Amino acid sequence: MKKVFFIATSLFFSLSVLSQKKLNTDDLIGYWKPDKQSTKLFFWKDIHNILQTQEISEISGEELKVLSIKINKTNILIKTMFVKNRWVVESKYVLINKKTLKCTVKGNSNDEIIYKKNK
Repeated sequence: MKKVFFIATSLFFSLSVLSQKKLNTDDLIGYWKPDKQSTKLFFWKDIHNILQTQEISEISGEELKVLSIKINKTNILIKTMFVKNRWVVESKYVLINKKTLKCTVKGNSNDEIIYKKNK
């Protein structure tokens, strides 16, 4: 019985790890539009080949201040602040495919946004 449990647990763990696609930051480069009113999102690499980002409010047109960027194996975490009202959020981005990006927002605002690559 222990052997069956061990095999089942190992199989489940292996499938979970394999189902997570490794993030290729080159796939993020470009302009992303949200599926609802939110922020416009841009990714590019600087002269040192380091990923950079910028978010611009679709409502006010103001740029959000990027506080931190953390690139993980399967996602990217970006902490931003809307300077006008000092709202801070952490957004977790997961690349679904080369044209679709899922964003889970937590902080002063909580939401889920699907971005589509525009260019």
